[in-house]
Amino acid sequence: MTARIAILGGTFTPLHNGHRALLHTAFQTASHDGNGDGHVIVGLTAESLARETRSDPAHADMLGSFAEREGTLSETLERIAGAYTASWEIVKITDTYGPAATRRDADALVVAPDGKAQQRAQSLNDERLRRGYHPLEIHTSPFVVAKDGLRISSTRIRNGEIDAQGRLLDDD
Repeated sequence: MTARIAILGGTFTPLHNGHRALLHTAFQTASHDGNGDGHVIVGLTAESLARETRSDPAHADMLGSFAEREGTLSETLERIAGAYTASWEIVKITDTYGPAATRRDADALVVAPDGKAQQRAQSLNDERLRRGYHPLEIHTSPFVVAKDGLRISSTRIRNGEIDAQGRLLDDD
């Protein structure tokens, strides 16, 4: 048996505490189960896919380039990975399934706790079954809430409601 592979994906901009919880869940999943040290694959959306998938098209210009997002994500992964045995890599994704649909050797998919992410995970496993692959275990990260008790999200940060740590921003 080989090391466990955990996969997750996203735009990761702005990178916030909810993303960090997702990354920690991925490292926990890969590092603490099975043989070997584990491996985390982080799919980072290409600029074109990131623009297509925004719920608010006005936010598309706030996303930053792939290179900028990759640099910030890489720095964060370096810090987080020190607490775990798993290695990691960032791959560019150009479709909504990314490597989770094509990596036969993948073991687990790590997703956010919101309903949309859970539905995408089920759809992804349907695609894997269609390809003749085993379904992935679905691991869900916890919600991370801001100071106002609502969840931290990139949309709320871009809207100027909170910062990346969930602190409320003044309207002034």
